[in-house]
Amino acid sequence: MKLTYRQVLSRPDADGRCRVVVDVAWDGRRAKLTTGVSCLPAHFSPEARQVVMRKDPDHTRLNNELAKVEAAVNTIFTLASANNRPVAEAELVAAARVALGKKPARRAAPEAPVARTAADFYALWQAENPGQTYNSARRYRQVVGHLDTYQPHWDLTALTRKDLLDYLGHLAALGLVDSTVSKHIKFLRECFRLAGKVMPAWLKIKTRYGRAPALQQAELRALMALELTEADLREEAALFTFQTLLLLRDSDLRALRPHHVAPVDLPGYPATPVLSFHQAKTGDEVRVPLPPAAAAIWQGWEGRPPVPSQQERNRRMKQLARMAQLTRSFVRVQYVRGEPQEEVLPLYKVITTHTARHTGADLLMLGSGGDANLKEKALGHAGVYGHDALERYGPALLQAWGKVLGTVGAIEKNAPALAGAVHQPAPADGGGGVVFRRVSYR
Repeated sequence: MKLTYRQVLSRPDADGRCRVVVDVAWDGRRAKLTTGVSCLPAHFSPEARQVVMRKDPDHTRLNNELAKVEAAVNTIFTLASANNRPVAEAELVAAARVALGKKPARRAAPEAPVARTAADFYALWQAENPGQTYNSARRYRQVVGHLDTYQPHWDLTALTRKDLLDYLGHLAALGLVDSTVSKHIKFLRECFRLAGKVMPAWLKIKTRYGRAPALQQAELRALMALELTEADLREEAALFTFQTLLLLRDSDLRALRPHHVAPVDLPGYPATPVLSFHQAKTGDEVRVPLPPAAAAIWQGWEGRPPVPSQQERNRRMKQLARMAQLTRSFVRVQYVRGEPQEEVLPLYKVITTHTARHTGADLLMLGSGGDANLKEKALGHAGVYGHDALERYGPALLQAWGKVLGTVGAIEKNAPALAGAVHQPAPADGGGGVVFRRVSYR
């Protein structure tokens, strides 16, 4: 919640005094509250401790009035947080009027319709989370579809434990794995929160995950060495390579902007581009140097990764992996109602965008001789090395990747793509392939 004082200058009174209002912003919503306070514009200082300056002979009383409104607003949000419920604009307006000794408005604002169905709560969730892309909102859209199919116009405010168990049985019969069912539980918990109801202790699920796929050293090299003519596949090869070398989640890759990379002098690696950002999932800061291949890709992007939807990325990755003949068997383990279900599949069928992060972690362990702390630092896990200096672990990261990707001589002989690829459109004359630019820090 953010509270901002503002003066309405368009309608001064006969003495030149203008009304002071307070804007309250929360969860993508905004309310304007009257305060009953007016002062000369020259006496108004919204950023100061005393909003009405001492120059005003009545400043003590006026600031006390503003303090009453602010206290009333803070109380509303404190109580709402304690009861895990949303705040409505109408209650803020009413609280401000009461704080100023005024009676509630004669005509109460019409109450918002009570949310009951999955569609109702989904609309509320969207209002609380503006700017959601189609892909990011997809997980709850699918949940709403399942809920409506299972029981049209289901009143979720009356959900009981038996109702939940019956619904979970229905999802299991459809073959949905526990990791997918967990999204349904998260949405139902959101419904209780949005309805202002106490969260039931039974509204949860314990989810287990099988081992995630990761590429081996030779498989990553094969993927990076592919000669590609299709623009979308060239684009995805660059995205996956960059994501692997920096151990990034898909969500962090999407958030990167030009200012996140800047040159830093490291011992033995002068003017090395270093990526500095805060992880979307944890908020922890990560600082890692870009290996030459990643630096070349970043340069080609001009600091703005061209990231399509995650669904599209996963489709492209499977196609790339098949082209690279990544066909070794992988035992995928998924859990249905807590029971493991095994399925043997070729690697290219199970590869996803998150495979890049797992691949990077595994290969960094290989290149560093098993330095688990170095891997954890690159992953951005909090508490590892504390505030260890980039000047110490940065060169170690670059050396590890050098061992994984090979020397320049090996690159020139076996896989030119490993020298650093800027994935650009195919030449206008119809020639195919990938344009490569060699990058070195030495």
